[in-house]
Amino acid sequence: IEVKKGGQEQIDVWKHGFVFLFVWTLIIVGSVIWNLDLKKTEVENNARIQAVAAWQKDIVYRSWMSSHGGAYVPVSESTPPNPYLDVPNREIMTSDSIEYTLVNPAYMTRQVNEILLSRFNIMGHITSLNPIRPENKADEWETKALNEFEKGSNEVSEIVMLKDEKLFRLMKPFKVEKSCLKCHAKQGYKFGDIRGGISVAVPMTPIEEIANKATK
Repeated sequence: IEVKKGGQEQIDVWKHGFVFLFVWTLIIVGSVIWNLDLKKTEVENNARIQAVAAWQKDIVYRSWMSSHGGAYVPVSESTPPNPYLDVPNREIMTSDSIEYTLVNPAYMTRQVNEILLSRFNIMGHITSLNPIRPENKADEWETKALNEFEKGSNEVSEIVMLKDEKLFRLMKPFKVEKSCLKCHAKQGYKFGDIRGGISVAVPMTPIEEIANKATK
């Protein structure tokens, strides 16, 4: 039996120790990468949940308003008559001389989204490739999404930078219902056509900060 010399035994110990250290380092690095990827996925999922909830809110409100053909509200500084709503009896006057104006689904959606932005910093925007109201014009990202809807897509979502802010943007189409034709038939739309879409933008920073605190 050959007995290794002390020097060779020491080399073998260092060799095995190096291999062990290398493997352990790979395990640690792999674990860190896996956890970072898991956290990234969790953050994106939370942002998506918020965005979908905001989008669903718009759809529910619009459906209710549309099913009633709009709703009359008192004319005020915050709710003046809609100059883009070309329908009979847009304004009515009560017997006690209070003027009311008809609020259509798009007008209502816009006002609700303004409140959502001011209180929760979540942006919602109703838009189309052929808007009646110029301010409803789609931005570059929304235009790409609307073109995807024309090709058959049912959703577009992406994390983007907008004005130095990291946002989760989501957009889904909505189709023309019978009640929509009251305002949009003159544009050539038919029942079932894609009228446009509602986009939602959720800030990523607050969600990432919560995730970072949870992992400390």
